Amino acid sequence: MKRIAGLSLAAALLLTGCALNPVTGQRDFALVSESEEIEQGRRFHAEIVRRYGVYDDPALQVYVDGIGQRLARASHRAHLKYSFTVLDSPEINAFALPGGYIYVTRGILAYLDSEAELAGVLGHEIGHVTARHSVRQQSGQFATGLLGVLIAGATGSSNLANIGEAIGTGIVRGYGRDHELEADRLGAEYLHAIGHDPEIMLGVIGVLKDQEVYEVERAKQEGREPNVYHGVFSTHPRNDQRLKTVVRAARKLAAQNYRDIDRATYYRMIDGLAWGPSARQGIVDGRRFSHPELRFAIDLPAGWQTVNLDDFLQARDPESGAVVQVGVVDRKSDESLPQLLRRLVRDGEIEVERTSYGALAETRVQIRGGAQQPALLGAIALDGRAVLTLLGTAPADRFDANRARLLAVNESFTRLDQAAIDAIRINRLRIVDASRYPGFVALARASALEGDAEDQLRLLNRAFPDGDLRDRERVKTVLRDD
Repeated sequence: MKRIAGLSLAAALLLTGCALNPVTGQRDFALVSESEEIEQGRRFHAEIVRRYGVYDDPALQVYVDGIGQRLARASHRAHLKYSFTVLDSPEINAFALPGGYIYVTRGILAYLDSEAELAGVLGHEIGHVTARHSVRQQSGQFATGLLGVLIAGATGSSNLANIGEAIGTGIVRGYGRDHELEADRLGAEYLHAIGHDPEIMLGVIGVLKDQEVYEVERAKQEGREPNVYHGVFSTHPRNDQRLKTVVRAARKLAAQNYRDIDRATYYRMIDGLAWGPSARQGIVDGRRFSHPELRFAIDLPAGWQTVNLDDFLQARDPESGAVVQVGVVDRKSDESLPQLLRRLVRDGEIEVERTSYGALAETRVQIRGGAQQPALLGAIALDGRAVLTLLGTAPADRFDANRARLLAVNESFTRLDQAAIDAIRINRLRIVDASRYPGFVALARASALEGDAEDQLRLLNRAFPDGDLRDRERVKTVLRDD
């Protein structure tokens, strides 16, 4: 009887959960109303802004919003109140929340080359919103979970999908091959509607795929996860015939002369764009790591490779395998630094030494599933409850040889006054006269980029892997603030 009642409930939900798709005009299984969809977007918007921060350039924000609003007015859900935000993140990404909240990172803006290309990315994300992909994904996962409940009804187990997790998966990993292709088709239609050639979308995929190849290889060399784009075109190979078909179909909707791609305006808007980690993540300048918001600086060992992520900074010696990882944690009310260290290592018996800058303990850690190895863990109180943590470790047979260098990172801690903070310089994307440079070697030498600067500049200028500067009037480079 329970199973029969469950099946009746499922049938009722399936019948009442069908909603008209604004794009296809067909009925889809959707358990989230439009008002609920908008509320989801509003709620998650606050979390996105908290996590990434809004890029502090009002003119650029207005520019991106203006392009997005033109596309939105041409979309199948023009009645929604759309929001377009540039996030203060070096990640190469763009994504949409339910209800019309759309984001691009400053990281992806650096790799785009014209207003038309930006419109192509925004149009694709609008397509996810108009086709209600997040809602359809949530409803599909709910139905799968409901089936699990019916099958396991006798045991009383439940496996309903978490809606928040479903939304997060769509943001980070895309919505699956079919939904991504549908967003491509819709984005191409919206581009055509505002007078841009949909064919521009085929050009964007090339640089994003090149960047993906480059980043995967670089991350492998540095022993970290790659920062690759999961959104528009992420499911497509470079020469995707299905993508070409849907894009070129949009060009046949109505005959028209397409507008200029407007590279000049776009270059003017991104000239001066911050490059690399934001002040929220701290700035690496040679050996010096400075954090303007938390008002401190430390010195990293010379020659170590650094990776500055949202949650922590990591410096690694490629020869010895020694690693320093820098992060920030909150301590509990009335918790001392020694108590914090014991809590972090889950070992109340460790020896903790008070230092002039904070506290230090010897412990053991396990790196990427390998054997345990010795480590130094330091804690330094910042403002309020925030505590800077510095973990230094090396393989057991190399720890003693690296101990002094690991300890020196802790001892280099310095608090920054306002004058020191004002003196911190960051890297910025700059648009320069190509005639000043005979080639990418000279451009790289004059830039502020470290490591494989030539490859990075070729990626920025659509010349990867072995192009040159011929026939270019203006080129992108990265320079240190004056």
